[in-house]
Amino acid sequence: MKLIKKSMQPALDHEVVCQMLETIFEECGREPNTVPVEVLASYRNYRRERYAFQKVVLVIILLLFFMLPMLFMTPVCSISDSDVSEKGQPIYHVSVNTFLPISRVTATIEGRNVPVYETGNCAFSIEPTLNGKMTVTVTLANKQYTVEEVMVNAVDRDPPQLTSNRKDKNFIYLYFSDADSGIDYENISIKNLDGEELDIASYNEETGCVKLAYPKESLNIFVPDVCGNQLQLVLTMK
Repeated sequence: MKLIKKSMQPALDHEVVCQMLETIFEECGREPNTVPVEVLASYRNYRRERYAFQKVVLVIILLLFFMLPMLFMTPVCSISDSDVSEKGQPIYHVSVNTFLPISRVTATIEGRNVPVYETGNCAFSIEPTLNGKMTVTVTLANKQYTVEEVMVNAVDRDPPQLTSNRKDKNFIYLYFSDADSGIDYENISIKNLDGEELDIASYNEETGCVKLAYPKESLNIFVPDVCGNQLQLVLTMK
């Protein structure tokens, strides 16, 4: 038996429908139909459209119900400090675990903003310039956020120190030390009182010794470390 699809079935003419209704009501002993067929057909279409609208509304409500937890989802982040920058400062890496878009990542130490750099997908780096408790805040697009705190104590803020000195007939020997980032010997500068820059005779990184030609006048000596901290000495000849 060959089935006929519903969409392929021919529609009945209104006059045929009226005749069929009259015959059916007469055979059943009922009063004749007083509602026009056109009204019955339009009401049927109205019910079909209303049912479709209800299905759409129900689907939207279900979608909103399943998306509701996302409005309160908070990010999960981890912080590590495995690297060191070229200046000898620590680099902290922030990894965020979330599938929602990240709105912003901020870091502060004692109320001061610390630069945050995006290094990849949900990955950021922070290079603090001072020690203290660093507060990192990760905010998602749904306005939910997570706050993590880490103590920063590896930032070099101390200048080099003069440990000893000696002299002979021709030279003065100054000994420096810097336990953190180390002394930047190539950028040591010496100036006389007129601001003229002089050269050092030599230096020894292993012993921390800086050798100067015996001066005839007072000198200003600037000794920086790798992080940019600088020791300034005034060498006065007697």
